[in-house]
Amino acid sequence: MSVETHKSRKGTAIIFLKRFFFALIVVCVCAPSTPIFSADTDEAVVVEKATKESIEKITEQAVEKAVKKATEETAEKAVAKVSKEKAKEEQLKAKRPDELKGPTDVYFVVFVLDINDIDDAAQSFTANVYLRLRWKDVRLANKEGAIRQIPLDQVWNPRILLVNQLGSASPSLPEIVQVHPDGTVFYHQRYTGRLSQRMMLANFPMDKQSFDIQFVGTGYQADELTFKPEFQNTVIKGGGAMAKTVSLANWKILTYKTVVAPYKPIEEINSASFTFQFQAERYISYYLWQMVLPLAVIVIMSSAPFWISRKDLAIRVAVATASVLTLIAHRFVLASLLPHLPYMTRLDFFTVGSTFLVLLALIIVVVAGSRFVNHKESLARKLDIYFRAGIPGMFFLLVAWFING
Repeated sequence: MSVETHKSRKGTAIIFLKRFFFALIVVCVCAPSTPIFSADTDEAVVVEKATKESIEKITEQAVEKAVKKATEETAEKAVAKVSKEKAKEEQLKAKRPDELKGPTDVYFVVFVLDINDIDDAAQSFTANVYLRLRWKDVRLANKEGAIRQIPLDQVWNPRILLVNQLGSASPSLPEIVQVHPDGTVFYHQRYTGRLSQRMMLANFPMDKQSFDIQFVGTGYQADELTFKPEFQNTVIKGGGAMAKTVSLANWKILTYKTVVAPYKPIEEINSASFTFQFQAERYISYYLWQMVLPLAVIVIMSSAPFWISRKDLAIRVAVATASVLTLIAHRFVLASLLPHLPYMTRLDFFTVGSTFLVLLALIIVVVAGSRFVNHKESLARKLDIYFRAGIPGMFFLLVAWFING
């Protein structure tokens, strides 16, 4: 190979290399920055998407956890607040107002609207009673507010109870209190129903009875609670009053008053209590017409045989016997008016005396008849004459004792 040929080839190689490097530089400068192969591009997209989803999932979990924690903390605070308020309310209800200073004063007003019935046999009476209580509880004061109405079980109260109620004597007004801005509390209630009352009936029906409507502060001793009558006006004196006209037909109301005294059914109990008492007496005219007059008719009928001819002995004995049987039937009617008592009442003595006179008339009729049959007409005539006036006379003496004795 010649020297010229060698130089020519060398120059051509240099030119090729220059052009190749120039083209390579142009390609590197002008080519896009994205990956060259599609496989690399898809892998990058998948990685980026997975990373984004992981971040979103982690964020959602963190947010959910934070919300849950905040909710739990809020619920715990709410429960704690409610528990605190409830504990405060329970403490407010449990403790008496100013209990460290001494007994709590509760002022009362009792107004008897009506007395419907007095049942001697059941030892009870039916009453319609209005009650108002007033006390001071500074814990409920709200001087900038108005009068509030609060359920009774949400504040302290004397837990008033009718001692002698017979089940049906239940409150008829809503169990709420009125709280004034200065903390004065008013409680209004109405009781209607039967109340038990032990009666002393030895003088029946000429008796006077005392009736009690007794209220007690349940669970409070006499040294913890002090009931005081409230003097309002001339109508309500001494914390109690009564309607001028009541529904009783055969009773007359005499007097009434209120009495503050502890309730002591047994030695261990000494509860704070107050009582409305009233006295009543029976109208005697009712018993004169319904009891004395029928007995007078029966006794006078028993003396009728002494006016019948002694020859008609059978008729005389029949009339006297009929008087005895009529008196027994009348006695059964009287027995339903009273309970079974271990002692005799005035009416019992009067009935027994009338029974004795009727029985005496029957005996005398039989004796006079036998004397007449045995031809002792003079003795039979004397017996008739004596007992024609004797039986009625003794009965009217018995009536005088019954009314005035």
